[in-house]
Amino acid sequence: MRSILHPQNAQEAVNLHHEIENSVYLAGGTEIMRLGSSIPSDVSLIDITKLPLKGIREDEGNIVIGALTTLEEIASSELVPQFIRDAALFDASLQLRNAATIGGNFALRRFDSYLIPALLAAEAGMTVMCTKGLKEKSGAEVFEKKDCKALFMSFIIEKKRIGEVKRIARAAHAHAAVTAAKSEGVYAYAVSGSGIAYGGSDAWKSIPFKDDLTGSAEYKKYLASVIF
Repeated sequence: MRSILHPQNAQEAVNLHHEIENSVYLAGGTEIMRLGSSIPSDVSLIDITKLPLKGIREDEGNIVIGALTTLEEIASSELVPQFIRDAALFDASLQLRNAATIGGNFALRRFDSYLIPALLAAEAGMTVMCTKGLKEKSGAEVFEKKDCKALFMSFIIEKKRIGEVKRIARAAHAHAAVTAAKSEGVYAYAVSGSGIAYGGSDAWKSIPFKDDLTGSAEYKKYLASVIF
């Protein structure tokens, strides 16, 4: 049976996550409630849903998106760069878009993520709460630290950032075989069952392509090579 903890602030949430070995943050809950979830049934949940981590605002030429902002709120905001909005709309279910958060989507690091390629290509910045306080980091740096226990506070994207995002799947509601984004010379690729890579236009070559229900390794390698 899962226990649910209710921290009063972001610092307390981070401290709890470090103190309790088998624990995760609870945001939109779409992964925890999903059939076949990767999250164990006995894990302690640190409920952050009441913390002030929601909303979209402009700040000195940047767009700041709170980590608890939902995909639907991102898709509907005229402040957010269009290709980030397009990536949020890849989630074809309105019900899920109204629950799933940008922070949760990034934290899961799923190879069929809707937003990770777009955020990496946009060279998004992040503010995170650590045990020693609030820090600013690049999204790429946080993404690479897979055992990161920091609490994501916000994502920062240049207001005028221009990019493009594409998703290839058998149907709009199906898991994508390949999702990719490019923005001002930076490319990012997420390949189902295989991995995520970012950098130059040939960054996809570093992904160890594997067969899964979305297609064969060779098929997905071909898609990644021609998606842009």
